[in-house]
Amino acid sequence: MHKHIWIAAVSLLSIGGAACSDSSTPTPDEPEVTYWQDVAPLFFDNCVTCHQTGGIAPFRLDTYADARDWSAAVKQAVEGRTMPPWLVTADGSCGEFRDSRWLEEEEIATIAAWVAAGSPEGTPRDDLQVPAASEPGKGLEDGTSEILTLRTPTYVPEPDGSAYAKFDDYRCFLLEGETDIQRFITGYEVVPGNDAMVHHMLLMVVDPEGEGAGGKTNMELMRAMDEASPDRLGWPCFSQAGEGVGIESVPATWAPGMGPVPYPEKSGLRLPAGRVLVVQMHYNLIDERVRGQSDSTQVRLRVASQVEREGIFVLPDEFLDSGQSLAPGQESVEYSWSMDFDRELAGLGVDHVDIYGVFPHMHELGQRYRMEFRDPAGTAHCGAEVNHWDFDWQLLYFYARPYRFDRGSRVRVTCQYDTRGRSEPTLPGWGTQNEMCVGGMYLVLP
Repeated sequence: MHKHIWIAAVSLLSIGGAACSDSSTPTPDEPEVTYWQDVAPLFFDNCVTCHQTGGIAPFRLDTYADARDWSAAVKQAVEGRTMPPWLVTADGSCGEFRDSRWLEEEEIATIAAWVAAGSPEGTPRDDLQVPAASEPGKGLEDGTSEILTLRTPTYVPEPDGSAYAKFDDYRCFLLEGETDIQRFITGYEVVPGNDAMVHHMLLMVVDPEGEGAGGKTNMELMRAMDEASPDRLGWPCFSQAGEGVGIESVPATWAPGMGPVPYPEKSGLRLPAGRVLVVQMHYNLIDERVRGQSDSTQVRLRVASQVEREGIFVLPDEFLDSGQSLAPGQESVEYSWSMDFDRELAGLGVDHVDIYGVFPHMHELGQRYRMEFRDPAGTAHCGAEVNHWDFDWQLLYFYARPYRFDRGSRVRVTCQYDTRGRSEPTLPGWGTQNEMCVGGMYLVLP
């Protein structure tokens, strides 16, 4: 992911101090906070899609006995805002988002008060409905759209060993032959076959007859790279679909924690006829226990014959090409970059695009993240803020109302890292032990 990628595609004090005093224990004049009357409605609305029998979470929260046994851990998680998994600030101070899992301060205080009171049960009730469990591979169906299910071959990755990807393997695979008719991708879901090693996935649309580097077609380049390693499947591809291969779009990207991604209603990314789909898999093998293991990842695409508005997915990261590094042993190291899209907008023949969603991305040293949009007059608008980065929960966040991004506007991204665990400078790069500062955005054409 290089700059100007233009591609279609803990402490109770943290909740204000109210819950850290004796006021969390009910007084005779205050009603008792109980599981069924006060806490269960919060759990059923925000947590039980995962925390139920058959869900992806390791314990249940839809029964009193289970919730009581895990109450202390739940309190710690919601106070630290590691759960529910929703990294961006969603209190209205920095963007307004659809389908937010952000708990209000009062809701966090309610859970804290329940735990402080000894996690009482209250009067059981049967009017709370358990939502459908979050189940990998079944999150896109809407009853009408076509689902294309693709899968990467069974592959055993090997570390690259370079300074920019010491423990990593970037491998590309051709997922299927040329598309027969034009479609639009309106949503996607990625189900890793071995999530202990899969760091990210990019799905790319490539014109096989398009001109690549050296006067060769894209397909000729990909075949040559594939044939250069006849004993291994696919080909190395730190640079998108491989060195010199031109791509038209990246309609799907996946990172840990990302579930099904339905694009906003009436929009989608173009998949023209006569194109091929190439997937880039990033495997991280720093854990020696996964070396020698294989992966086969499933990619599910929801497609439609047409959409009202065409989407574009961009993944700019000026840090990758900066030539800078992060100093070791520092509690906070900051990197910022800024760019406009004037050239790209002119190439598309439009004066503006609408920013429908954002995708923050850093690696394991990431701590804080901020994205701002500056309009042509220089006024800054906060687009996304992450105060507690978690590499294991990376989501695509869609706005309740999109931002208009005109020519002359700029996007500014600031990433903060904690390098106290490193004794050597950390290079920008593709490896998990390197770092990135990606300003991913889902844009929609007028």
